[in-house]
Amino acid sequence: MSAETYTQIGWIGLGQMGLPMVTRLLDGGIEVGVYNRSLGKTAPISAKGAKVYGSTAELVRACPVIFLMVSDYAAVCDILNGVRDGLAGKIIVNMSTISPTENLAVKALVEAAGGQFAEAPVSGSVGPATNGTLLVLFGGDEAVLNPLQKAFSLVGKKTFHFGEVGKGSGAKLVLNSLLGIFGEAYSEAMLMARQFGIDTDTIVEAIGGSAMDSPMFQTKKSLWANREFPPAFALKHASKDLNLAVKELEQAGNALPAVETVAASYRKAVEAGYGEQDVSGVYLKLSER
Repeated sequence: MSAETYTQIGWIGLGQMGLPMVTRLLDGGIEVGVYNRSLGKTAPISAKGAKVYGSTAELVRACPVIFLMVSDYAAVCDILNGVRDGLAGKIIVNMSTISPTENLAVKALVEAAGGQFAEAPVSGSVGPATNGTLLVLFGGDEAVLNPLQKAFSLVGKKTFHFGEVGKGSGAKLVLNSLLGIFGEAYSEAMLMARQFGIDTDTIVEAIGGSAMDSPMFQTKKSLWANREFPPAFALKHASKDLNLAVKELEQAGNALPAVETVAASYRKAVEAGYGEQDVSGVYLKLSER
């Protein structure tokens, strides 16, 4: 397959992240065919020139490279099992966040059907997806990566090639575990300040001026200050990723206490009905204690 054909991409999944990413591809001159279960979500990018397909099978037949950006492993498997007969000669790039073990199973499925597989989850939320400043975390063959560099450069500010399939998704779980740990830590710090009767604006300024400041804190500080958490990255998704990390650790006979503790905290927040809040909204569950 020539490098030129990599500028023709099929895309499945137009959720909160998929829609702005496809928009950037179209604006950058990539030909994109799309499929989404909810047809209404395709209207904005259809107006920009994307070709809308009525089924995943139609899209796979027409496109040499297919990107997946869907909710979980079950959704990835459901899509690929439904088009298994059409995967020969195709390249499947999974941008969905699933575990290394799951991506290796998907790789086996695709290769058994005669296709090639790579993973390329991204780090970042809706703002970076809109601005093209995501980090692309690639796992797979360099021969697949190189002709996709243009597409990746449109959606991200940097692409990291971690090695074979499994390492890109492992890196995503590392980063999202840190995200969850920071969300928990800053939420607990803000609640501790409240316990001491410290003015919220003052402690926010103090944290921001200290060595404990971070880009995440600067992005989220107004949410903690106002105790309102509109989602840039939903807490339920952070919880899913933390659970994946814990499962991978358990399968390897490993245990990391901070990851396990924070995963349990986020699970409780989801169970309490806060899953649609921002990842920093774990504060709301912690404040109930």
